[in-house]
Amino acid sequence: MQHLTAIYDPDCGLCARIASWLRSQPKWIPLRLVPSSLAGRLYPALAGAAFGQELIVVSDEGGVYLGDRAWLTCLHALRRYRSLARRLARPALLPLARQAFHFVSSHRYRISKWLEILSDSEIQTELGQIQVPRCHGIHR
Repeated sequence: MQHLTAIYDPDCGLCARIASWLRSQPKWIPLRLVPSSLAGRLYPALAGAAFGQELIVVSDEGGVYLGDRAWLTCLHALRRYRSLARRLARPALLPLARQAFHFVSSHRYRISKWLEILSDSEIQTELGQIQVPRCHGIHR
């Protein structure tokens, strides 16, 4: 495996923050992070995939990993977290890892709000709702 592409939801604050964190980590395997809005153009063979619904990782060898397998694949690519990925993939811990990844994925928008992590689009929406007062005292 020469490189991986992770497809994430840029409209989720938690997802955007994790993507930023993944970009900053030292890697064994190069990891390209692609917003789900571009995924269909890059991977037309995956038409109908759950882009934006869950993390999807595609390897340069054609492997496609979804959900918990995608998370473990990302961790495996990172220098500091490869041993954790291998440990979580063991039969004794894999069911617990699956439950944890499923919980986080299922509640990512709620977790984003709890942690007060907004995506760029959420910030844009919030700012767009603010009515800017006009200054009435200045005439030119």
